[in-house]
Amino acid sequence: MPFTVEVCPPCSESGWDVHDIRNKAIRQWRTYANRWGEYFGVNPGLILAVVSLESNGNVDAGRGTSYVGLTQIGQGILDMYNKAKKTSYRLTDLTGDGPTITTDSAAADLAIKIFAEFVSNALAVLDASADTYPQDKLVKDATTNWNGSICSGTETFTFYPFSSENGGTVTGRRIPNNFSCYGENIYRLMSYASSWCGTSPWYSKSLSDVTFSDTYRKVVGRTV
Repeated sequence: MPFTVEVCPPCSESGWDVHDIRNKAIRQWRTYANRWGEYFGVNPGLILAVVSLESNGNVDAGRGTSYVGLTQIGQGILDMYNKAKKTSYRLTDLTGDGPTITTDSAAADLAIKIFAEFVSNALAVLDASADTYPQDKLVKDATTNWNGSICSGTETFTFYPFSSENGGTVTGRRIPNNFSCYGENIYRLMSYASSWCGTSPWYSKSLSDVTFSDTYRKVVGRTV
């Protein structure tokens, strides 16, 4: 039976290995996580946790498939982004093979930028929905929506992942206040590195470089 993190809790089985976010393979993208984390008000550690789970830090992850790049962006999200920003990026741009973007560094920058704006708007809508929204649940619920909200919550909200620029048109998306094992894994990756990045979803500081061994973490989910 296949193992997946795209299931609702409980999340108990051990799955594949992903990098601790302090490992060089993930930490090498720290500059972009810091840049767009600060710009959109998102903890860079949260961004790097998604990079680890989605691609293990490989810009060319998923090349030639329907979900590509550091943060595994699909055509639907890219279409929403292009519509809002009046841009014309293609999936190949996210692996550095596109007509517009031809380098790994520029592809990484775009992938992280798109994710950071998306998750910042999801976080803001969820946080505004309750007087007290636990920070760990904010991380889990918002990042689950990036992966696909498959677990129903007590409420569902509409948010707009991308603001309009240059006359672009924004598109709404429904988001429940609940998380899957995907969101649980993102929070766990942040927790392992909490001395470096903390576990808050919000930006408070840029992440400095660290020396860290090649440690892997087991993701959790279920066999289905």
